[in-house]
Amino acid sequence: MIDRYPTGTAACPLWKVAGVIPPYGAVCTERAAGTISYVMDERLIGLWSDRKLFPSDVESAELAFRGDGSGWLYWSSWSTEFTVSRYTWAAFTPGGLALKFHRTVNGTWSIDDGNTRHEVESEEKEESVIEVGYEIAPGEDPFGTPVTLLSLDRPLDDHLAGSRFAWVDKPDSLNDPSVDAPRRGPSSPH
Repeated sequence: MIDRYPTGTAACPLWKVAGVIPPYGAVCTERAAGTISYVMDERLIGLWSDRKLFPSDVESAELAFRGDGSGWLYWSSWSTEFTVSRYTWAAFTPGGLALKFHRTVNGTWSIDDGNTRHEVESEEKEESVIEVGYEIAPGEDPFGTPVTLLSLDRPLDDHLAGSRFAWVDKPDSLNDPSVDAPRRGPSSPH
């Protein structure tokens, strides 16, 4: 549970009462006479990847923040394994981010005619919440090329991801890469 509010006086009541993240990646900004005001941190919306920052790593991670408050974390390695952890998100204070994970998908990926294909081997419900501080600021990749950086105050270790990501200009999609992937065995819900 989130136990702080931008003023430091109380938790954002919607989270505490309903146990859900406010819609649309909102920032809880004020509370007056029982009303809550939310402001979206639109700078987060889009795709962030650590590939530009660590181009020779054998693993990579991407974070997607969609405008409807949903998102996903994609981890993959050269071993052809991948994991997608789906979440809802909210920037509950300026510089504070909550990710409420609800589903994890695991499988393998391959390259077929230049396209990345995924095959899901397992899919499970997940119930966890991670709160991190974040900052968005200008930075550089290892080759000195300017990038916009998303820096978290700690790595997302439980989801195999680090703490620094670069903005991805014009991503192909903000859809979860595993959403249309074939499943092994009996069909599973997405």
